[in-house]
Amino acid sequence: MISRLWNLDSDYDTLVKWWNDWNFGVVPLEVLPSLGIIIEDEGIPICAAGLYTSGDTKFSFMEWLVKDKNAPLLKSHKAVKLCIDEISELAKNKGCTLMFTVTGDDALMKRYTKHHKMKLMENNVRTFLKDLNNNYSYLEWIQDEEQWNKSQKVEA
Repeated sequence: MISRLWNLDSDYDTLVKWWNDWNFGVVPLEVLPSLGIIIEDEGIPICAAGLYTSGDTKFSFMEWLVKDKNAPLLKSHKAVKLCIDEISELAKNKGCTLMFTVTGDDALMKRYTKHHKMKLMENNVRTFLKDLNNNYSYLEWIQDEEQWNKSQKVEA
């Protein structure tokens, strides 16, 4: 397995396919970070994650971790581990000293703490988003199912 930086011009279609396969909703291209990692095995992409950084802080944010739903379990386990390790190294190489991430998935939470030495910081959190220019009427890609269903009832 190898890791490489993602190229959103050529990798975005793969990410969209994976998000659709998992029924996640599609993250708009313009909100994805330019930094990200793709893990491949024999030239076939298996998983990916993005990394948000800023030149004026040493804080980074890992987001949009996704894998090919059809990849064999053992292969995808190894690929996800490598992807998170490589994102962590990418953050360090960018001068970051902290990497933050969020998940509602119990298996991913266990992975973060067991395999990647991440510390659980909060367990009961609500996240919020403000669409500053009213560009995104469709937010399924960033809402959990409960909030998406509530927003659809309000709009109806």
